[in-house]
Amino acid sequence: MSTTDTVTATDQIAQTGMITGTLLLIALVAIVAFVALGVYRARYAAARETQYRHLAEQAGTAQEQIAESSRATATELAGLRSDLQNTHSELAQVRQRLTELERLLSQVG
Repeated sequence: MSTTDTVTATDQIAQTGMITGTLLLIALVAIVAFVALGVYRARYAAARETQYRHLAEQAGTAQEQIAESSRATATELAGLRSDLQNTHSELAQVRQRLTELERLLSQVG
């Protein structure tokens, strides 16, 4: 084996080592990037989950308030309905008395 063959073989080995090292470095950077992306996505998902839970709690509270308000309104309307029925009854009695009074006045006059 001559010295040029040895130098060429050494250069080829050095080039192969350089290519292998570069590929390993690229693979390592890609792995680190994917792990960092996964960590970022997990943190972002956790933040969204927290916001969603807070929003769900607010919606639940609002629904409870609406339900309570609806019950109070229904109770108030029931009371108003009862008052209206009483008023109608009293008005019917007033009309009956007025009719009797008109009849009495027509008999007198």
